[in-house]
Amino acid sequence: MKPIFFAAAFFAASSVQAHADCAADIQAVMQAHMKAGPYHATMDMTAGGVARKMDSDVILPSSFHIKSAEMETIMLKQGTWMKMGGKWLAMPAAMSGMVSQQVMTGMESGLKNMANVQCEGPQPIEGLTLNKYEMDSAGEAMGVKATSHITMFTNASGLPQIMLIDGESMGHKSHIVQHITYDPSITIAPPK
Repeated sequence: MKPIFFAAAFFAASSVQAHADCAADIQAVMQAHMKAGPYHATMDMTAGGVARKMDSDVILPSSFHIKSAEMETIMLKQGTWMKMGGKWLAMPAAMSGMVSQQVMTGMESGLKNMANVQCEGPQPIEGLTLNKYEMDSAGEAMGVKATSHITMFTNASGLPQIMLIDGESMGHKSHIVQHITYDPSITIAPPK
């Protein structure tokens, strides 16, 4: 679960003056992303030779509904629930605040620790033309350090739409392809 939160948890100032404007552009994209409202993300991840797919509804900073073949989790300010054996189980009360804080800390840490930033302008991907950014980043979430090379493509509104993340954490490498769709109709509620 930790590598998944890393991936969802940290993105995006270079100390090289030539990259200052590009780093500021990436910072602005990620700040806009954090304020853009509800979104749906699909994530295809390969780590340790194992492929996984996750679907998430997210309302930053503290609401998540995550589904995969192995589990389903709902995290809100008032609680966290995991579906196990077809039944929803409440997790310890402190878990929601801890996870939310780690996600936001991971994002902020990733933004502060960007290096090798590149703003490449409009580029083709998946039949679309989106603005492409690349960067290396390092961060820490839930006490575990990770490094990543991130390729981010933004839509016409300047928000992340496709992200390719090649990361390493605890000696394990991962590759993630994430697609983001912003949808103000998304709501996340406790399980029934």
